[in-house]
Amino acid sequence: MIRIAWTYVVMVGATVFSGGRAVLYYFLWPRHFRRLADGLTGEWASIVLRGSGTRLVVRHGERIGLGRGQILVANHQSWFDIFALGGALRRKFAFVGKREVSKIPVVGAAWERVGNIAIDRSDQQSAIASLKRADDLLREGRTIIMFPEGTRSPTGELGRFKKGAFVMAIKSQVPVLPVAILGTRAIMKKGSWEIRPGTATVVVGNPISTEGLTLRDRNRLSRECRDALVGLMNGEAP
Repeated sequence: MIRIAWTYVVMVGATVFSGGRAVLYYFLWPRHFRRLADGLTGEWASIVLRGSGTRLVVRHGERIGLGRGQILVANHQSWFDIFALGGALRRKFAFVGKREVSKIPVVGAAWERVGNIAIDRSDQQSAIASLKRADDLLREGRTIIMFPEGTRSPTGELGRFKKGAFVMAIKSQVPVLPVAILGTRAIMKKGSWEIRPGTATVVVGNPISTEGLTLRDRNRLSRECRDALVGLMNGEAP
């Protein structure tokens, strides 16, 4: 119980520390904000991992980024998937999440200020604007992180994929990078507030090219990425 309470204290402290600096940078140095704030999400994630007693292992991390835009597609088992990916990438990445995240006081403002993208699927114009922002970030060489299942898996098994990540990748003509996250469900299950120390493993697969693909290929691209993720989750060599 004491360890769990300590972990939440660290989470709140890390959020205030990193998020507060993001807001401060935005208002004091707007012209240099992106450079100053680039590593704040990774910093926040790394502090939470250390505070919760989570060991992070990254395999084939050299495949991430490489100075070009990518859409990273990962399985989703736990809130700790976010911390694992943030700690693994550290810089030049952005998450795509639900609009509800941006409505959280202070946290939401900081989350969007540092470059993450909130999508309101109920508002078509807002969703289009968000996707345009994602395309701009990809052109800057950033990695866009998406969970195509749309929500955390209650069983740990890979759920059905939504098509948004693959449509975005084809439209922007950037590679899709399949990444398996292992061990996070044992740290924090869906529907539970209990956090246990453990090991989060991020396994990076081989990039899947979208060069020359059209929207007609989105289902095939989705299946190829899903097959790659299943293989990574089952321990097959990437």
